[in-house]
Amino acid sequence: MANRKVVLVRLCKTEKGWRRYPAVIGRNGRVKPNFVIVGGREKEYPEGRYQLRTYEGSRMVYQDAAAHAGEALTALIRTEHLLEAKAAAKEAGVKIEEAPGRLSLTRELNRFIRAAEDRGSNVAAAAYRASVEEFLKTVGKVYADEVTADDVLRHQRHLRNRGCKQRTIYNHHTHIVSFLRYCKLNVKEIAPTAPKFEKRLPEVYSAEELKAFFNLIKDPHLYLIFELLLKTGLREQEAVFLTWENIDFTRGTLKVRSKPEFGFQIKDKEERDVPIPADLLNRLKAYREQHPTTRLVTGTRTDRPNGKLLRTLKRLVRAGGLNCGRCEGCKTHKECERWWLHKFRATCITRLLQSGMDLRTVMKFSGHSDLASVMRYLSPAADAAIKAHVDGLEWM
Repeated sequence: MANRKVVLVRLCKTEKGWRRYPAVIGRNGRVKPNFVIVGGREKEYPEGRYQLRTYEGSRMVYQDAAAHAGEALTALIRTEHLLEAKAAAKEAGVKIEEAPGRLSLTRELNRFIRAAEDRGSNVAAAAYRASVEEFLKTVGKVYADEVTADDVLRHQRHLRNRGCKQRTIYNHHTHIVSFLRYCKLNVKEIAPTAPKFEKRLPEVYSAEELKAFFNLIKDPHLYLIFELLLKTGLREQEAVFLTWENIDFTRGTLKVRSKPEFGFQIKDKEERDVPIPADLLNRLKAYREQHPTTRLVTGTRTDRPNGKLLRTLKRLVRAGGLNCGRCEGCKTHKECERWWLHKFRATCITRLLQSGMDLRTVMKFSGHSDLASVMRYLSPAADAAIKAHVDGLEWM
């Protein structure tokens, strides 16, 4: 029996010099960047690189995997598949040799992700990596020319079996197709049709929900953060990387700009200026006067980008008894599916349309690239007016 074991370790600089420790892989299956297991506990060592530990007979062999956690996980998955294939081939009396002329799926994935990051599409790159890595793990193929239409369908069944909704399966499919196209495969043959899903109208928060939610918040900074999301319609990443130099207190506007130092690129590379309502502007001024040395508007206490806004929202809603109690999220892990960050943006856009603001102005305000995207919000914006009109009809 061939040795199939492979372990992802991190060669890191510790207080005792350079040491190798097992890398931390979370419950979501991803590598926790810079963290290792030392004495049964997690510990962070920022300086270092990832390696794969395998065996040649009884001798341990280490080979460099990558400097970054995502690429290291891809290398781990690829090596696991390769060792499994070699072990099975050996048992069957067949020898497997890697063909240098063929496209390695994991190597192409790393290039594909790097190309997205080079374009400044870091959020998209993370989504691509998550979708394609799960696909590669499901199908167990090593080379691009091995992927078939059956693999794509099998992965869709896998996603359904783990409870993914049709829209989620569709999103995964588009990411995988983009990757297969990057590998120069014929996607019309391998993935001729995308999964169907019902196109849902944008959901918005009611006035009652917003009032109840904001009454829960006791921390002035948290109140300011969620008020900013609601009244400016910023996307999550735009809010996370918003700096005080982007606030023009004289003109009362907010500048949405890229932040190369944080690796953040605005969507579609479209810079825009957003007007700030007077009440929000006054609260921003007051907070700035109290915290003159910070740089990030929505940052943590240590002035770092706050990537846990969604978790904070879910925690506040649960603690305040605003969970609906009926959705799957409430039933399984007490995190209501009716509350999410992008819904503040949808509420802002809908309120602007309800106020009578024209489509093109709303498109410029929100940063959408086309009118069709903004028109999706017309239906929820018209609900109240339509209801009032119907109520006023003389039926008999």
